[in-house]
Amino acid sequence: MSDSVSAGSGREWLVVGFVRKPHGVHGEVLVQILTDFPERLDAGVRFGLGPESGPEAFHAVHHVRYHKGGWLLGVEGIRDRNTVESWRGLYLFLPEQSLDELPEGYYYEHHLVGLACRSPEGEDLGEVTGMDNEGPQARLVVRRGDREYLVPHVPQIVVEVDLEAGTVTIDAPPGLLDDRFLEA
Repeated sequence: MSDSVSAGSGREWLVVGFVRKPHGVHGEVLVQILTDFPERLDAGVRFGLGPESGPEAFHAVHHVRYHKGGWLLGVEGIRDRNTVESWRGLYLFLPEQSLDELPEGYYYEHHLVGLACRSPEGEDLGEVTGMDNEGPQARLVVRRGDREYLVPHVPQIVVEVDLEAGTVTIDAPPGLLDDRFLEA
């Protein structure tokens, strides 16, 4: 999930984790990681906590380590299990990084949604309506007419993203965006 929300300050916040449960008796909490950049959460980092609609409370990381595929998080000023028990089911947010801070080829989902898809020859291929991050490969969800297609987000297929022009250039292999190969 990479949904962006505003927390009233004009600052965009991104969902980066989901609070699973308290861990131990000293206020640590197990958080499921929902970001491609888990290294951004580190000691001293300020984060938001709240429902999926956006952060409602803000805290700072005391310490963080990886545990069972997630973050085991200690929060500054919190040392009891009861406080973090109430966080179960909430989301953890970090401020959105500027696009120039992202590695080449990485984009936030909310920047891609709505972009027009074009072939390298300029043919209209549809519109990006979302991302499918299930499984090992991220895929663009492209609406073409009344159908949606999953397009692997790899450089060989998604050859260019031009946010200023509002386009994504897709060099689709035969059959990827073609109903001819679908069974009726």
